[in-house]
Amino acid sequence: MASKLRAGVIGCGSISSNHVGGYINCGRYDVVALADLNESAMDEMDARFKIKTKHYTDARQMLEKENLDVVSVCTWHTGHATWTITAAAYKPKAIICEKPMADTLGRAEQMLIACQRNKVKLVIGHQRRFLPAYTLAKDLIAQGAIGKVQQITSYGWQGMPNFSSHQTDMYRYLLSDEECDWVMGNVERKTDMFERGTRIEDCAIGTFRFRGGTQALLLSDVTDIVYQGALIYGSEGMINMTTNNLQLLNKDTGGSWQLHEPDGKFFKVKERGDRFEWEEGGAAQADELADWIEGKVDTHRGRGENGYKALEMIHGVYESARMHEKVILPVRTKVNPLDIMVESGHLVPERPGHYDIRAFLLRGERMTKDDEQVSEG
Repeated sequence: MASKLRAGVIGCGSISSNHVGGYINCGRYDVVALADLNESAMDEMDARFKIKTKHYTDARQMLEKENLDVVSVCTWHTGHATWTITAAAYKPKAIICEKPMADTLGRAEQMLIACQRNKVKLVIGHQRRFLPAYTLAKDLIAQGAIGKVQQITSYGWQGMPNFSSHQTDMYRYLLSDEECDWVMGNVERKTDMFERGTRIEDCAIGTFRFRGGTQALLLSDVTDIVYQGALIYGSEGMINMTTNNLQLLNKDTGGSWQLHEPDGKFFKVKERGDRFEWEEGGAAQADELADWIEGKVDTHRGRGENGYKALEMIHGVYESARMHEKVILPVRTKVNPLDIMVESGHLVPERPGHYDIRAFLLRGERMTKDDEQVSEG
């Protein structure tokens, strides 16, 4: 049996538990070190998973001392590029960075470059690629079970970069990573709202056209419907997919919806319920990364290039709103187009007052960032 991989985590907020749980549940890692500005966050992580790790309030010290094979970057979005690039310089075998990949496409490109030059494998945490319902839908589509896919409809909320980058990544996964050719959309932003340190919109609509002719529609905060998954319309049938199951309707189902609830490699849907997507996704993502590191597979379905393209499609909606045009990919603006619109006066908040909808996740006196040092003066 191969020895376990040594894993360390930068940032011990809420999402990091999915990484730690994934490492532990797949059985191929030892989580040996944690880095966070708050000792209490690291203590809680140890207690939750009944592990004993070394704690660091300086992540660079952890990277220097712990000889890590894999590093998870679980800071808020604005820290993703900074800490991925920093971790890559210490040359672990791989890095898993939470989604969205970065706050700008330029910074996301730098992450790819830093990992490439240091020969570090980079994964972005779009763990829903590992849900069996998603994979079954992808396989059914590839087999022609609903004919040619004409339309995919999905719903989001609380900012496109966080929630809906999962949806744009899902479109490509369902279509076997077919390329998106163009994006068109618009946003409303009357408030000065942020999400985990990243400026977001109040609501948005995006339309995406793929190389094979499929179109996808994203409705974010414009309806009362919100869920991860999709309605998939084909020329010969339909799929209604959620994170736990899918329903298939085609000529072979006799005109009725046929329910499928596929279990995962590590967990069963009915046993885990609402926790299934998090626990199965995290474990399967980590498991495939171990296979990639050990040379058992040639790539990883969550590799950095796929994370980049999911972010690019989100920023394509912002760029369409900024430029009032259909945006042909690749997006050539390397900073966040929503930031440009606001900071240039093109999209001035009518109800001023910077606030972060995830501020409740912060500790101590911090209110806007998870990596700021609070002044004692």
